[in-house]
Amino acid sequence: MIIPGLKKSKSKSNDDVILISQTEIQVLGVLDLDEESVSAGSLKLPRADAEVRYYPGGGRAFVYGWEGNYLAESERIAELEQNVALKNMFNFGTQSKLNLPFFVMAAILVITIIVLHH
Repeated sequence: MIIPGLKKSKSKSNDDVILISQTEIQVLGVLDLDEESVSAGSLKLPRADAEVRYYPGGGRAFVYGWEGNYLAESERIAELEQNVALKNMFNFGTQSKLNLPFFVMAAILVITIIVLHH
């Protein structure tokens, strides 16, 4: 039975990120997924770099081979995107532009009222 006004909760994703290097393998659950990137843990990885495999029981595995600074750069990209998003979230109304057309129209209106009144 569906109750009106009650939102259906999201089910846990069956998608994983599998990181393979020469010395270790890491498996992380996918936190967020869009057309360009996969977020897992503190990483934001480009989907174009992944080999996608499908689990028989459902879900996907985004497989990344990595060496050296790949993970560190991915963490920096995720931090940068988060910082930019937070900065823009609280950046409303801080740009003060002089609205010249408004002041010109207001001056013309005041002058017109004064001229018509006399």
